Amino acid sequence: MGSTHDYQAIQRIKRQRAATLARIIGGAYYRWRRKQMDDMYRFVCDEFIGMGGVYVKFLQGVLLRSEFMKRSQNDARLRVFEDLDREPLDIEAILAVELSAEKRKHITNVNPVPFAAGSFGQVYYGMHSSGKPVIIKVLRPLIKETLKFDLRLISIFTKRFSKRLSPNTDFDIKKPLEDFKNATLRETDYKSEAAFANEMYQAYRGHDHFVIPETFIDLCTDNIIVQEYLDGISAAHLVKMKSQGHDPHEYVRHYLDSDLSKQLTVLGYEYLLGIFTLPRIQGDPHPGNVRLMRDDKVGLIDFGIYADAPKEKAALYGLLEQYNGLYQGKLDVPALFGQFMRFFSPELYRALERINQLLPPDKQSDNLARDIGEVASVGFHKKTSTSQVEHMIKDGTIIKSINQLTNKDNRFGLIMRIESADMIRAAQTYLTLVESLGASSILGDVFSRALEHVAKEHSEILQEERSPMSVNRSVEIIASWLGRVAERDPQLFGVLSSKMRSGEADARELEKTIQKEIKK
Repeated sequence: MGSTHDYQAIQRIKRQRAATLARIIGGAYYRWRRKQMDDMYRFVCDEFIGMGGVYVKFLQGVLLRSEFMKRSQNDARLRVFEDLDREPLDIEAILAVELSAEKRKHITNVNPVPFAAGSFGQVYYGMHSSGKPVIIKVLRPLIKETLKFDLRLISIFTKRFSKRLSPNTDFDIKKPLEDFKNATLRETDYKSEAAFANEMYQAYRGHDHFVIPETFIDLCTDNIIVQEYLDGISAAHLVKMKSQGHDPHEYVRHYLDSDLSKQLTVLGYEYLLGIFTLPRIQGDPHPGNVRLMRDDKVGLIDFGIYADAPKEKAALYGLLEQYNGLYQGKLDVPALFGQFMRFFSPELYRALERINQLLPPDKQSDNLARDIGEVASVGFHKKTSTSQVEHMIKDGTIIKSINQLTNKDNRFGLIMRIESADMIRAAQTYLTLVESLGASSILGDVFSRALEHVAKEHSEILQEERSPMSVNRSVEIIASWLGRVAERDPQLFGVLSSKMRSGEADARELEKTIQKEIKK
């Protein structure tokens, strides 16, 4: 194919996708205005699957959010996780171009028909000279040439609908979109993916139940990855079987002679532990990337997206500790709200800590963020019963429900700057997978074991070492925050302001400064 032909083909693809996305935005908005939410989810999901590539990757993240997952469990939409459309490629010709004759000898018995297809690549089966079965993952043609254009279109789509789909929190949408863009571009960098896959293989090599396939680095190039084949069934297939009325636990027991609860526990435990102990983890554990194997083993495949370990590990530990309390029957809304603020709004949390230190000892709070959580919890407890809370926990909507009931219309004026969007998405993806398979009962054990291990073996993680925030910066952050609260809920503003009052001159002066900043 000549370069002129390539250019024309690329321009034609771009025009078609721009027109298609405009039609999707119009169709979704039409359904949203008429409150046809189920139809809107189905429409967007089907259209994005039809577009393929990065649009499927976008769905793999968005679809796993509870609303999409619960409203889209049928065989056609579950295709988003695996079994995507293939295109005719000459695998032998590709291998001849990508590998030297000497290296090509190490791959034999290549099946010319792909057995799987992902967002950006197709997967072929073969054998390695060592005797191990392998997969050859091949990057689809023209993906790199159109990817940046597609990401711009997705950015337009997300900005249009993020406010409507998440009305209760002022998300800093620029950062998550930038993270998604960078993560997606990395997924077409096969050399980087192969290096990360090998890093993960070395980290878990020899593990009794958690399996990472071996990557044959010397056979990987910019356009192909050669990796050990993992047998078993995918979690996506299991979700499909459940949607057809099968018991997933019995299905795994019958076909693999394995215990699904043990497998999901191992997956969750290693994932949570990896967040604290590894520099990065596999960032896309959607059902198509999870392999359920014999002997209670569970494997992960596809390492195109990784999630960096969070900088605020102590804050994440505190949040997970409170989340674990939910599964232990110890719901503490004030503490949960405070830890939520600590992790997702760290600057505000630190500013509150600093201001609290300025108050006289008898006026200081043990935890000012928790005190604010006490205010937040009033509305939650008024509107929910114990049975409703239990249902929220089982249904996986407790965090969302707390936000909606305590922070309606973002009355607390929180701006969430998500510095570890990939990691948060990866953890939520695992939780949704467990919930979709009806195995939520294991989560208490998963959280307890992982957190206990971190506290015992890596206690240094829990010690935050950072320089104190300056008073001026603290005042600036809190003034801006209280200004947002005053605009949304003047009564709440009065309550929150009183939390930081004292009879001392320093505190009065501080309050005057804050009031002055708010009036600007």
